[in-house]
Parts: sequence; C-alpha cells; structure tokens
Amino acid sequence: MHNFFLSCDWGTSNFRLKLVRVADQQVLEEVITKEGIAATYARWKTASGQHHIQRETFAMQVLQDNLYALGKKTTEILKGLPVLISGMASSSMGIRELPYATLPFSLDGRDAVIQRIGPDEKNTQEIWLISGLKTAADVMRGEETQMIGLDAVFSTGKTVVSIFPGTHSKHIRVLEGKIIDFKTYMTGELFDLVSGNSLLKEAVSSGRQVMTTGDFDAFDQGIARAAASNFLNGLFSVRVNHLFKSFSREQNYHYLSGLLIGTELKDLTQEDPGQIQLCSGSHLFPLYQRGLEKLNLTKKTTFILSEMMDQSAAKGQLKIFQYHHGR
Repeated sequence: MHNFFLSCDWGTSNFRLKLVRVADQQVLEEVITKEGIAATYARWKTASGQHHIQRETFAMQVLQDNLYALGKKTTEILKGLPVLISGMASSSMGIRELPYATLPFSLDGRDAVIQRIGPDEKNTQEIWLISGLKTAADVMRGEETQMIGLDAVFSTGKTVVSIFPGTHSKHIRVLEGKIIDFKTYMTGELFDLVSGNSLLKEAVSSGRQVMTTGDFDAFDQGIARAAASNFLNGLFSVRVNHLFKSFSREQNYHYLSGLLIGTELKDLTQEDPGQIQLCSGSHLFPLYQRGLEKLNLTKKTTFILSEMMDQSAAKGQLKIFQYHHGR
C-alpha cells in the first residue's frame, strides 16, 4: 500500500477530494466543490446532445480536473496513488453503475461491492468505485462507507439507529456490527422544493444567516406541529402562518424546517429505536439536536463529533480497500 491515497466522496450535491495519509488518515489537502453527481449528470446530458460523449468519459474528465486542482495545492506526487470513490459515483448518474450490496452488511468492509477502473492511456490513476447498499424497499450510496469508518463507536449487543441528515436523510439500524435495515427520508430535497417551487415559497424567506430567538421558537413550533398532526395538513399551516402574520417570512422558513425535521424524527418516537446516534458534521447538526430534544429523545442519543464525521468516509474507504486487497 502507498503511504497516501486519494479519497473522493462524490455525493448528490457535493464533491470532496482529499489527499490522505494512510498511517493516521490525516487529510493533507482537499478540494471541495458544489458539483455533485446531479450537477455533473446535468452537464453531461447537455454535452452529450452536442458531442455524443459517453457519461463515464465525461464524469472521469470532471474527476481528472479536480485531481489536477488538488495537485496544484500540494508538493506530494499524486500520480500512481489509488483513488477510492464512494457515494453517487457508482449510481446510474455517476461514472459507472455498480450493483448494490445487500443486508446484512458487515461494518468490517467485507460485504462492500468494489470495482477497479484503470489506469489506462486516459487516466493515470488507479480508481476504485465503492457501491452502495439496498433493502427490498430502499437504497443508499455513501453512508454505508461512512458507517464502516465509524464502526468503533457502535456498542455490540445493542441496537443503534444512526441518523445521517441531508438531502436524503438516512436512519441506519445496526446490530452486533452489521447494518440490518435503513430508511431514507427526503427531508432536505422536499424542503428545497417546497420553499422554492411551491405555493409556500411566498410564505418563507431564508433571510438571516444566524438564527434568532424568534427563529428557534418558530422551529420548535414546527417540531410540535409535526408531532401532533398529519404532515399534509401541517404543511398548509405554513401558508396560514403567513396569512395570519403569526411569523415573519424568515421565522416561517424555520417553522417549515422544524415541520419537516419533526416529521422525519417522529418515527423514532413510535417505536423503540434502542440507542440513537446523530451523525452530522454539517449546519444541520444543531437543528437535529434540537429536534431530538423537543421530542424527548436526547437521553437515548449520543452525538458524533464533527471531526469524526469529516474523516468517516476516508476511513471507511481505506478499510474497504484494505480488506478486499490485503494491502
């Protein structure tokens, strides 16, 4: 194994490429952009109509451009280092679609589906795509690799539900070192659609970057409404708040956030989740933390440090690669 490797976490909405030291998984340099797989796929659709370029070729060129950008930021030689990629790059919109792994899924990395691309005349790097995970009714790509990177935080013998907030939030159930089930909640995507492309867009405004006391109060009322009412009826209350001037548009934005997050988390109050772990290194962490508190779930919850979350994908990728290749 080399002393370094390149970790790529290519999600739906974001792209992260890191130069990582193998010995301690320390990140030496990184490139982060907003060009997730969805944006890359959209650009390819436009380009393919004009130049008949293959999706894999187009996505690989985006990767090569980012490798070049990373190379300009470091004195280390990147040529020859393996590139380990998890997330949506192995999806039908990504570099190459790979089959999903199935449950139960061991957190030692043995059950991961992994495929090599190159090196060849076009790509100087050895690229390894890591696929996702499926149940009979759900799929995910990326979070399972992070879970492998976080496996040391799971208590054996106890059921743990790990919450990964995001565009498509995941609740992942683990027992005795294996993922045994998971659910996807389109919380982030629905928030963007409702607040930007529905009747309710006139009732909300993102406004302030830092939440005020009034914003938090509105968020809390959204959580409470989610816990006490049908979601579709509760959603219309955003418009009613605006018509009756119960909140400002900025406060109503946070009310909507509370309504959606509360609807997601409400599932955890209707069954015994065992232990809960909030796995979030993003700006969503304090909102989910507050939502869990308002739903009286804090005593069951542990909170994973953002530093651990930032390293989880790279650690999981390395663990998978080493398990499958013994180096």
